[in-house]
Amino acid sequence: LKERVKYLEDKEGVIGDKSGDDALIKGRRSTEGEAATEKISTDSEEIARVLTSLDATNIARDAEVARIHAEEEIQAMIDSLDKSNETVAKYLQEYQQFASDLSLE
Repeated sequence: LKERVKYLEDKEGVIGDKSGDDALIKGRRSTEGEAATEKISTDSEEIARVLTSLDATNIARDAEVARIHAEEEIQAMIDSLDKSNETVAKYLQEYQQFASDLSLE
């Protein structure tokens, strides 16, 4: 029985020693965890910067697309007004020719 108790005490001593070792490992892991948390935080900040940059790029691209569409729409309006002016000028010329023909008779 004494041998059995001695065996168990020795075994518990080894287990106790391992528990002490685990405490150091846990402490080290805590430091590693803090480092991992810092890395995640840094990565999150980098992702936020990249997304902000992408948003700015998308906004700039969208503004450029809107500007191009506005220019095209304005050019279409100008072309339409030019055509209307040509039509008015044509009818004005015909009217003046008709008025001139009437005064000659």
